[in-house]
Amino acid sequence: MLSSKRTIRSLTALFLGMIFVFIGSALTVNSIAIILKHNNVSNFYIGVIGSCYFLGAMVSTISAHRIVSKVGHIRSFGIFAIIFGIATMLHSLNSNLYFWMFLRFLLGFCYYALLMVIESWLNEKAKNTIRSRVIAFYEVVFYSSSGFGILLMSFDFPSNTVFILSASFIMFASIPLFLIRIKEPILPQKTKISIPKVFDIVPLALVTSFIAGMLLNGFFSMASLFVLIQGFGAKEASIFIFSTMVGGFISQLYIGTLSDKISRKFAIILCAFIALSAMLCILLLEYNIYLKYFFGFLLGMGMCCLYALSLARANDMLDNPNKRVELGRAVLFTYSFGALFAPAVLGTLMYYFQAYGFMYFYIVLLSILILFAIDKPKFKKLTKFKRKPGNMVMLDDN
Repeated sequence: MLSSKRTIRSLTALFLGMIFVFIGSALTVNSIAIILKHNNVSNFYIGVIGSCYFLGAMVSTISAHRIVSKVGHIRSFGIFAIIFGIATMLHSLNSNLYFWMFLRFLLGFCYYALLMVIESWLNEKAKNTIRSRVIAFYEVVFYSSSGFGILLMSFDFPSNTVFILSASFIMFASIPLFLIRIKEPILPQKTKISIPKVFDIVPLALVTSFIAGMLLNGFFSMASLFVLIQGFGAKEASIFIFSTMVGGFISQLYIGTLSDKISRKFAIILCAFIALSAMLCILLLEYNIYLKYFFGFLLGMGMCCLYALSLARANDMLDNPNKRVELGRAVLFTYSFGALFAPAVLGTLMYYFQAYGFMYFYIVLLSILILFAIDKPKFKKLTKFKRKPGNMVMLDDN
């Protein structure tokens, strides 16, 4: 009988590497908006710089798989982690906005390349019957590690210290994979550099992945600014983001099992509804920061599961196991495509509407996702994937 615990134990080195990557990345990504705001950069340009990160992410999903196909998962992980760390440290050399845009592009490229390596590795090892539980554990590692990185923000380190500390965590990530014995997946088949075939993803997974990219990465890029423009400081921004991450952490303990036993569709609707309700409450609370922390926790419980659910949803419909890397690229490309626009859109909305622009953004997108999941258009001809025997079909269709 397949065991999710046995699969997770076999990937100990990979999960240890993830921890250091996620700590360093969270500290860097969430600190940059605060650093730029302290340097009197406008909300609009903070959003544009954030979008460069996700432009790098999109390029990564198009081209980084070539490196994985050539040198394998372990070496690819090491290459991307080292470049990621170097680009992080280079922020301390110069504060020129165009230079930071280029560095943010590099960060996005390397981080999403690491995600592609990690997720294709996990999907290779996890079978359909336990996939959501393995991915849920992965999400728990992500949110707990990232939450720790965000808590480090509350120490209000000088910007140079932030970048050096972040880079140290990121470059340390390769050590467990080199020291601990682990069997990496078979080298994926070499393919040409190409745009992933996003329309091979079932419609609900496609839309959920796109909206999750906008929601999650918009939050991580601009939530600190959302708190700052309400008159609070870096400490309050850190606690608000951490509260959201804790909500994401706790929800991962249950949502994987729930979606495996009931359906991905029901889980997506439930998570989106929880997040929407939380953001409506934040909108009504005005400036009560302590209640914002609580509803930020609920926002995380709903919002942070969406990408994992879209990935599991897409893999459930996969007919050819040899296409897992390609499918992972497609889901990640869709996610990063949504993420590309989120900071710039949020920056523009917050330029005109201040904190309200941030809240309107989430209310509209979550409402769209719920309506689509309940009664989506019929796009079945776009998908090449077939339902497998044994998948739960309650409240479920393609």
